[in-house]
Amino acid sequence: MAEASTLARPYARAIFNTATADDSFDTWSDTLSLLKEIVSNQSVQEIIGNPNIEILQIISFFTDVCKEGLDDKGINFLKIAAENGRLDLIPEIADSFNILQAERGGNIEAQVISAYAVNAAQKKSIAAALEKRFGREVSIKTKIDKSLLGGIIIHAGDVVIDGSVKTQLEKITHSLLS
Repeated sequence: MAEASTLARPYARAIFNTATADDSFDTWSDTLSLLKEIVSNQSVQEIIGNPNIEILQIISFFTDVCKEGLDDKGINFLKIAAENGRLDLIPEIADSFNILQAERGGNIEAQVISAYAVNAAQKKSIAAALEKRFGREVSIKTKIDKSLLGGIIIHAGDVVIDGSVKTQLEKITHSLLS
């Protein structure tokens, strides 16, 4: 199965293109933030995942909850996402849209995933290296994932840099077994 961010990217790009065409970045940003908050609720996830609930009922639920927070384009997006079984991807779609919007402004947001907390000096060093690579200002967000054992994984726009110990060990194991 493809990674959620990979599946979310085409939706985010389509929304970004729409926002570019009619200069509706603020509206889309608000819409996606609202939908992300709703979809992140555990009860809503159960509704979305329930095969006995029809798509029209789910869309009606969202429009009732959102009240005036959804315009026609937002409702159309919901219909498309629901019909394609992608409502659960709304948080990733919102994140991808925010990345595209930041890149439009000349900034890139990079997520650094590491086995241990990244200190300020390390963040600064990583940001400097990424700024040199991309030629843009980079802001760093961090996340801890103990399963990595060590090293880091960096997600910056469409680029993934995997320098985790776990991946390196998997590569070594694969090459020894081949």
